[in-house]
Amino acid sequence: MKHHLTIVATLAILAGTHDANAYAPHVYANGISAHNIAAIQHTITQTAIREFAGSMGNAIMTSDVPVSLTNEDPTTTYGRAPMYGTAPMYGEYNDDGSAGRSGGDRFNANAALSNIWINWQHMGDNAKFDNFSRLDTKFDTAMLGISGGQTELMGAMSKWGIYTGYVGGTQENSDISIDGQGGYFGIYNGNTFGKFGIYATANGGVIDNSADFADNSGTSTDEYTNFWIGGAVNATYNIELDRTFTLQPALHVGYTWIKSENYTSASGDILENDAFSILDVSPEIRAIKHIANGWFGAMHVKYAMIFDNGGDLSVNHTTADTLETDNFIEYGISLEKSVANISFHANFGRRDGARDGWIGGLNIKYLF
Repeated sequence: MKHHLTIVATLAILAGTHDANAYAPHVYANGISAHNIAAIQHTITQTAIREFAGSMGNAIMTSDVPVSLTNEDPTTTYGRAPMYGTAPMYGEYNDDGSAGRSGGDRFNANAALSNIWINWQHMGDNAKFDNFSRLDTKFDTAMLGISGGQTELMGAMSKWGIYTGYVGGTQENSDISIDGQGGYFGIYNGNTFGKFGIYATANGGVIDNSADFADNSGTSTDEYTNFWIGGAVNATYNIELDRTFTLQPALHVGYTWIKSENYTSASGDILENDAFSILDVSPEIRAIKHIANGWFGAMHVKYAMIFDNGGDLSVNHTTADTLETDNFIEYGISLEKSVANISFHANFGRRDGARDGWIGGLNIKYLF
């Protein structure tokens, strides 16, 4: 079996065709893992920015004029930050629509800590590569974040945060099964200038991988590790249609550098893998609505454009083509509710294109 694959690869090289079918699938395990890290990184950075940036109610608050809860219907002013430099309002409403226990409370914007949150996200999709069989991908991330209080800086409201998390899951098809487990750590900074917001995060992580595949000795396993560092910037603008409904166009730009490992496969192939550089540019539009009694809902659609560079692969000192993938579209819905000092958030969505499947998750936040 091994000698047969070597002959096929050699003939392909002599013919000038170095596509992914010229070699046994296991030699592309590192490329598969690297592209999956880029997809995971997209989810991690988007989640961090969303959770640190605040509740959906923060987007229903673009007025610079103070809102008096004694003169306005609280069901239309819920979640507004009625004046620059003040913290958002959180709470719930009584059955008659009047402000409940914390409907009019404002949390201390000058506190050393603003909130702490935990988040879980699940991704289940088919990863598609050019000239390669698609892979069934299932991954989970669990995150813990701590946010500092808001401070006024050069006319903007600024907030910092830190987070850490676990990531694990599998990618598999009929030829190969890759299991990956790892963790990451990141920092965050967000700034709002009235209706405009700009949010940034940087992080780094590591994933240990085990790739199982069939060869002439039965089932073999390759072990290798990927490291990554990267970051993302997200810019948003709130278009207030009325006091309960906001459109929020956004642009997400992320960059991830993924270190690959050289190793000798269990099949005897010498695999040399260069590092990947992956750029993620994703325009997005969100529609955010205060539904009723402190329930917020949102719908979004984004187009993720993925640009990769590097990742050259050498098999037994012969250059082979790297795996290539395309863009994907993502759309979804989310719901949020705050009760006293605790905020609950759930999201559910779909991806189509190079990533084809479902995503979803939950978040619980405690506000100091």
